[in-house]
Amino acid sequence: MKIAIDIDDTLTKIDRVTAVEKYLKDNGLPFRIADPDAHALSGLCDWSISDVTKFITGGGDRLFLNAPLRKGARETVAKWKAAGHEIVILTARIPEWFSDPEQDSRDQLDRCGIPYDRVVANVWEKGEYCVQHGIEVLIEDNFEICKKAQELGVKAVMFVDKHNLSAAKQIRYAGSNWEHIASAVEYILDPPPARR
Repeated sequence: MKIAIDIDDTLTKIDRVTAVEKYLKDNGLPFRIADPDAHALSGLCDWSISDVTKFITGGGDRLFLNAPLRKGARETVAKWKAAGHEIVILTARIPEWFSDPEQDSRDQLDRCGIPYDRVVANVWEKGEYCVQHGIEVLIEDNFEICKKAQELGVKAVMFVDKHNLSAAKQIRYAGSNWEHIASAVEYILDPPPARR
């Protein structure tokens, strides 16, 4: 089976608030944290997308590239890979924010010991990508991406955290840690027999 996995806030845990507060203080910028639970940097502060781009290209990319792995992520993905599943890392990282999104992602995954077959960056329409490339399962933390993938027939498994908790029940498969994610994928791979 082909399994696509997102990096940011799925394989890793990103502490946007601490990094952005330090950046604002170090640079004497007047912005304030508007929504500490915001998933997108653009919604975190009362700043514009150009301010976000300045943050990322001014070293903020390290917030993503050096983010710690979530507990159990490495072991779970390694188990799937060892069982013969094809692992596609599917990220929305864009060239405007990262010097080389695919290579930067490969370097990070290699450093963290995450096995994979392919890395694809700059993809926002992940459900469509999965359909076009015969990927049956998508593990992702973005609710809108999971919802669209699910509507297209892809088995979306949403990593649940503060930013998407209220929408978790709208996605058939979800989990708040990698043990839950592994259980959901195991269920997808080997569903119980249908009741008569």
